[in-house]
Amino acid sequence: MEQFNIAAKSNTSFVVFHGTGGNEYSLLQVVGDIDPTANIRAYIGEVGKGKERRFFAPLQNGQLDRADLDIHVAAFLKDWVEQKPEGKVIMLGYSNGANFLLALLEKEPNLADAVILMHPSNLTYHYSGISHTTLIMTADARDFISIPGESLKLSKSLAAHFPQTTFKLFDHGHEIADDEVQWLRAHLAQL
Repeated sequence: MEQFNIAAKSNTSFVVFHGTGGNEYSLLQVVGDIDPTANIRAYIGEVGKGKERRFFAPLQNGQLDRADLDIHVAAFLKDWVEQKPEGKVIMLGYSNGANFLLALLEKEPNLADAVILMHPSNLTYHYSGISHTTLIMTADARDFISIPGESLKLSKSLAAHFPQTTFKLFDHGHEIADDEVQWLRAHLAQL
């Protein structure tokens, strides 16, 4: 999977996954605001182009195309074994990128030290066992794409398998807001 890297002299690496229509630069400011000293690896969705770029096929009638999703998950995890950075790894995904991270966590629940899920959707994911990965999930009260009630349900089902799950609701829509980023920075500083 194509990626964009910014190397730093930090022991912390952020691995980021943009939302639908995003690109390798979409979340750089967010990471810079959270931890300006971190290494950054930004992955680029391979499905669609421009406004349709994403990490897996679009939903059909609200359902995942599991065959397509599994192909992309397997390809990423195969490469990840060789590419995982040294030190502390924090994965961050927004919208479609967060949904892709949820699918990765199905297959590899201890994928990173911490995983930040910004505005994920409550799709059909299946988890088993208990993971030591810290999950941080954000949602917004006026989000009509990632419905806040569904996000809360998702956080509760995740907490059964990821005991270190934190859910925070903000009063915005489907965009990433400054107070959300500031809260993430403060929360990560406590870990």
